[in-house]
Amino acid sequence: MVAHWLHSVTWNLFLAGIPVVLAYVLGWGLVQRGKRRNLPLIVCLPIAIAWVLFLPNACYLITEWRHLLFDEYWAPLLQGGKEDPNAMLSTAKWAVLFLGYSSIGMLLFVLAIRPVERYLKSAGHKTLLYAPIFFLLISLGVYLGLIVRLNSWDVFQRPSLVWAEIQDAFEKPSILTAIAVFAGVLWAMYEAVDIWVDGVSERVQRWGRRGTGGSNSK
Repeated sequence: MVAHWLHSVTWNLFLAGIPVVLAYVLGWGLVQRGKRRNLPLIVCLPIAIAWVLFLPNACYLITEWRHLLFDEYWAPLLQGGKEDPNAMLSTAKWAVLFLGYSSIGMLLFVLAIRPVERYLKSAGHKTLLYAPIFFLLISLGVYLGLIVRLNSWDVFQRPSLVWAEIQDAFEKPSILTAIAVFAGVLWAMYEAVDIWVDGVSERVQRWGRRGTGGSNSK
């Protein structure tokens, strides 16, 4: 059980880390120095497309706790915790691991957006106008990945199937409503964790100034 879970965790973390790397490359590449960007737009465009396609992978981790509660694979662990008080500790440990796993996914999701958002703000764009469409698009990607079981690369390998599933989702009010609600949840979670990351970053910088003999103000 443990080996299978660790293999799944490693693979999912790898996929969730891809949009983080792409975001930092894209954020750096779009910056203009004089009359030129760090990377030409013809290079930034495919990076941006890959970034959007892989971004839902970080969101998948946010929902990983569902496996512990609903998958038959983990049913013996949960059942053992109900029947044997001594086994409750093991169940609690796995619950904490799954919670931490999902939390890492949320952090990676935020880190995969911040560099691009920072660039857009520095370029004078009002990101608030883009946010609803952006998070709706990401939520749609999560639906296609978690429910329909499509992969990011299916956009290129099976574009007709992807388009058919998107049309089907928008034609069913219940599915569309769920996608919209989850988009709102993602947006709210992003803003909350983004504020937390800013706070941690500021605190680390403050510690760094203290360590180099800077200001001692709190």
